[in-house]
Amino acid sequence: MKNCSLTRLLLCLALLSCLTGCAKQPGMVRDIVSLPQDAQHYLVEPDKELISLERQADLYGDFLARTFAPWNREEPRFVAREVFWGLDRYRSRDVYGENNLPLPSGWIDEMEQKSNIKEYPAVFIPGITVVHASMRVLPTQRPVFYNPSRPGEGFPFDYMQNTLLAAGTPLLITHVSSDGQWALAETDYAAGWIRWEELAIAGEDFQKAYKGKPLAGFVTDDVPIISQSGMHFFSGRVGMSLPLALDQEENDEFWQVLVPVRDHSGSAKVMQARVPRNDCQRMPFVPNPENFAKILNSMMGQTYGWGGLYGKRDCSALLKDVFAGFGILLPRNSGDQAKAGHFIPLEGLSRQEKQDLIFEEGKPWITILYMPGHVMLYIGQDPGTGQALVYHSLWGLRTWRLFGEDGRWVIGRTVITSLEPGKELHRLARPRGLLVERITGMVLPVEP
Repeated sequence: MKNCSLTRLLLCLALLSCLTGCAKQPGMVRDIVSLPQDAQHYLVEPDKELISLERQADLYGDFLARTFAPWNREEPRFVAREVFWGLDRYRSRDVYGENNLPLPSGWIDEMEQKSNIKEYPAVFIPGITVVHASMRVLPTQRPVFYNPSRPGEGFPFDYMQNTLLAAGTPLLITHVSSDGQWALAETDYAAGWIRWEELAIAGEDFQKAYKGKPLAGFVTDDVPIISQSGMHFFSGRVGMSLPLALDQEENDEFWQVLVPVRDHSGSAKVMQARVPRNDCQRMPFVPNPENFAKILNSMMGQTYGWGGLYGKRDCSALLKDVFAGFGILLPRNSGDQAKAGHFIPLEGLSRQEKQDLIFEEGKPWITILYMPGHVMLYIGQDPGTGQALVYHSLWGLRTWRLFGEDGRWVIGRTVITSLEPGKELHRLARPRGLLVERITGMVLPVEP
């Protein structure tokens, strides 16, 4: 009997060692190993209507109005303090360049001179992005980091990166840098600096040709958008949309879409292109779990991208892109997403109380879980363990250090986890390293 018990003990230890060993692989925790990283695995009622078609029609109407709103404005939406905030924020902070060395003391003065604040707003011109464009906090491509020796700082957290604007995004140009290389532009949800060559002026004729048509939304990333002559314009990505041309052949394997192109004078003109039908759908998409799962899977495992750096997604950009195809326009950052719907507070509850309330009030596939600085999409319960599961772009988990600040166990990609990823790690900071401890609320973007 003793030998049998010893054998069982050794087998249990071996299994535990295997699981722990898996979790200790770089970028891995047990959740990612044990939970299928396939959103369709968690479908319960694939065809269930998550949003009534009447409600979705209202949301889509708001989506269209806000998307094209920059072309209809009579004055800038953002005042000077909202667009030039970066000058005050980074003037008094120690910041570093791409070589991990402190930036010269005069760098912020140069940015202020280029920003030409006293002349804001200098222009009032409708525009559109003609490529996937980085919107920057200040008029520079140079990255700016906090101390790279600190956990959670340095690469990839370039604090000049505001967001990524997909090609075909309507905007309003309100200002120009003193050197003429940068345009200050605003969308419905953000304002920042864009290089002139990444946008074009949207005149009245262009606007009439481009808007007011049905939209095609992308369900996969890196979709080639090709002209009739075979020229590549740019790549489609989840979260972006393009107008459909009126001359569609329903049995064709391609959609015919309209794309904005910059001409020799800097003005936008419309050209027609083709996109594989399997990679696009007419908007808004049918709001059922199966379609949400397909969108989630198209971005599963993608590298984390702070502010859309390198065309990737951080946590809030991920959720913004998930909801866009269904006709729901979320704000860009996590703090604003927490206000974009019916908020249910979770702060002050125990871990179990939080999970119970999520099960009771949350709606899988369309509920956002919020903690300061991070958002996640609640997708339901794990059929094996009954735990709440979330889909999110996660940079890392806080780890314990004997001296100094918490470290980071880097995940660095889009994953499905429980609310306690990494709980098996001996180095995990407790309780602050557990996501469930830091969740303060959940949001229903489609209010009940």
